[in-house]
Amino acid sequence: MTQQALANYFSLHRRYHRSINLERDFDKTDAIEGYVLTERSSEALQRLVTAIGNSKAHHAWTITGTYGSGKSAFALYLTALCTPEDSLLNQAAWEVAERTLPENSTLFEEIATHIPSEGLLCAVAAGAREPLGWTIIRALANAVRQVWSRKRKPEAMQAILDWDGEISVGRCQVTDQQVLTAIQQLTRATSLEVLLIIDELGKNLQYASYHRSTEDLYLLQQIAELRHEEYQVYFLGLLHQSFVGYSEALSAIEQNEWTKIQGRFENLQLIESSSQMTRLIGMAIDQSDSIALVCNQQAQSWHQALQSTLIDQEISAKVLASTYPLHPLTALVLPLLCTRYAQNDRSLFTFLTSDEPHALTRFLQTHQLEDDRFSTLKLYQLYDYFVESVAGLASQVNLQRWVEIQGLIQDARSQNDEDILKLLKTVGILNLITSTGSLKATPDLVALALCDRPDDQAALKHWRKQIDALKKRGTIIYRSQADELRIWEGSDFDVEAAIVKQIEEQARVSLAELLTATHPLKPIVAQRHYTTTGNLRYFEQRYVDSLVSLTELQTSLKGADGLIVYWLDTEAPVNVPAQTLEGRPLILVTTTQLDLLRIRSQHLQALKTIQKNASELTTDGVARREVSHRLVSADRLLNETMQQAFNWVENQNQCWVEGEPRQIVNTREFQATLSDVCD
Repeated sequence: MTQQALANYFSLHRRYHRSINLERDFDKTDAIEGYVLTERSSEALQRLVTAIGNSKAHHAWTITGTYGSGKSAFALYLTALCTPEDSLLNQAAWEVAERTLPENSTLFEEIATHIPSEGLLCAVAAGAREPLGWTIIRALANAVRQVWSRKRKPEAMQAILDWDGEISVGRCQVTDQQVLTAIQQLTRATSLEVLLIIDELGKNLQYASYHRSTEDLYLLQQIAELRHEEYQVYFLGLLHQSFVGYSEALSAIEQNEWTKIQGRFENLQLIESSSQMTRLIGMAIDQSDSIALVCNQQAQSWHQALQSTLIDQEISAKVLASTYPLHPLTALVLPLLCTRYAQNDRSLFTFLTSDEPHALTRFLQTHQLEDDRFSTLKLYQLYDYFVESVAGLASQVNLQRWVEIQGLIQDARSQNDEDILKLLKTVGILNLITSTGSLKATPDLVALALCDRPDDQAALKHWRKQIDALKKRGTIIYRSQADELRIWEGSDFDVEAAIVKQIEEQARVSLAELLTATHPLKPIVAQRHYTTTGNLRYFEQRYVDSLVSLTELQTSLKGADGLIVYWLDTEAPVNVPAQTLEGRPLILVTTTQLDLLRIRSQHLQALKTIQKNASELTTDGVARREVSHRLVSADRLLNETMQQAFNWVENQNQCWVEGEPRQIVNTREFQATLSDVCD
């Protein structure tokens, strides 16, 4: 028998191995080769193209979608389409349209009619955690380099490059008005309409939220409302979520303002149907000629066996064949799982191309073809990637299902029975995506999901026997009326409602009390002083606010040599005493992120109270595990916020040492200050 790794017969198209980077790839023809204009991307393209040259149409858009949903690839294709008609990029873009659009598509004529022969000037940049004006200047600078790469630049264009140089070293004072003026100067200097695209715009919004800045939002609004001059400016921002999704740290009033500004932009969706995503999987996988015949034969058998499942899917045997070596049910379930549960670092194409454990690439390297027979990548292996490889599921929808499924499977490991684990994971994955429709976990579908061939009667018999055994044990539940296997029982305890109730009861609790309970501070040692003198000196740390009189502060820890207080008020204190009431050195540090600290500490304290006092958790294992998962996540989020709130590098924390203001630039300098006080 000859055995060879499946990687010798299956591979991924090269373009899917590397994520699109607009700044890096926008002038490369090979970056758009293989791009597919799907139904959704064609609709989005039509709305954009028909707005060009139309003064009454929207000129500012956002595209919202999860990581891996094709936003950057779409934007890259759009830039290629907007290059001059005699360029290689434009020709490559037309070839994509001719290859993937229906012959009778009206989009051909609309592209030819609305995009001028000289094209548009594309100014592109990837967003970053920096002021939005900086990112836009970087995009404009990229455009300037396109046009004036080998000739003398107008003074206004050189100014853009100068600002870009300052941004690269983190020292730029460009104003929003100068940014707006630079955009208009670029259109006039080139006599071209400008397409301004910011990828990862969410990073700029995160920066604005972190710094509680409204200027960046108003700059976006001003760009959306730029009046039509001789040459129009078009703006496209790519996001993972809506504006409000990046503003969770802000107050309700501030979030409402963000929502109003997003209303200036027309939002485009690139979310494909699950059937279309299954087709895209097939387009991404290359099969050698020697294996294609085997795949086609098996796909024909599967298409017949899954007729009732495929009735709503519009999936042909040819499409199923193209998705091998994925099991046909994996090819159908994978898009649904990505759409509903994928994290920012988990997407359909990440699963296909990454070298992570349980991903397709690793599967191809570790599984073999043996005499025209090979294992397909099944649903239980999908579970291993999406559930066991993904942390931080506590923020996901249907958390109770995740928690119970993981808990049951974890408990089953003690039995050392791989078949039981495979079966539970298969049922669990199907439970996660649906409890109705053709992909629900019927006993027959679960058995088929564990077989490489639908006509393997011995394997089917084995798995049906295993299913019956788990039903008898009560490990899985069979709902006869729905003809569905379930791995979770559910919970009658509403964790979310309990959290809300606890937070309401905490309304009068001060932030200092909340943080003392949820993030207690330990004494801190003056390390250099101890190393050089041998004397152990330490400072007590405490949270305080304006309800406390600074002149009456005392240390509460026996033997403490000084007191560090973290000021939890929006206004810095007017007078900071040099010493505590008993004459020990006093250091005061102001705090940022106060609203977010309150939200996160309230959430964590609510969960701690529920875990300690809710009697229902004693008998409700599902709710108990959910609270435990949420606690881990809430603790992590509060720790992250604490790091943001006390970040010397950002230079937002003020410090008084023994009554005198002191500028601290990093944690090491703060530590050194403690030793200086003790020396």
